[in-house]
Amino acid sequence: MFDVHATEEEDKLVLLCALDRLGGCTEEQLLRFMVENALQNQFQFYLALGGLKEAGLVRESRHLEGMLLILTPEGRQSMEMFASRIRASLQEKLEENGAVWRRRIRDELQMPADWKETDGGFIVTLRALESGAEFFSMTLTAATKTQAKRFCARWPQRASYLYQTIMEQLGEAQAEDADTQE
Repeated sequence: MFDVHATEEEDKLVLLCALDRLGGCTEEQLLRFMVENALQNQFQFYLALGGLKEAGLVRESRHLEGMLLILTPEGRQSMEMFASRIRASLQEKLEENGAVWRRRIRDELQMPADWKETDGGFIVTLRALESGAEFFSMTLTAATKTQAKRFCARWPQRASYLYQTIMEQLGEAQAEDADTQE
């Protein structure tokens, strides 16, 4: 459960430290990190984030998947100067979970997946991005909402394997075609 709430200033510091550990992330990703790791509740999160944006300590940056939250140099400086004021229990949660979530967020941003319901089922779009550009996209039809969600959830961990397998299979087919034409 959540620790006893101390101050709005501590909430802002925790948010700055979380952004530092996670790197650029969407507001939704940061909120999920904060709530799922019992660092803040939704109300604390939005109050702290609004204050940080207003003070110029956090800014938004465009990304193919939406707006990313980024620490400004002033935000980084504030975090470095005052991070020691964060309770040990919260610092421990940031340390324990930051690296895993950083990889998770990076995967979500580099390998986005989404689904939508249509008349014929559920359309799932799986993509891979590199250096801000899309280099692979695949659209599938799922029979159920559960299956569509499962495809999206598994995509970031399996994208490189699936991409490699598809390229190998298509490449082998092309090599066989070239052999028969020679």
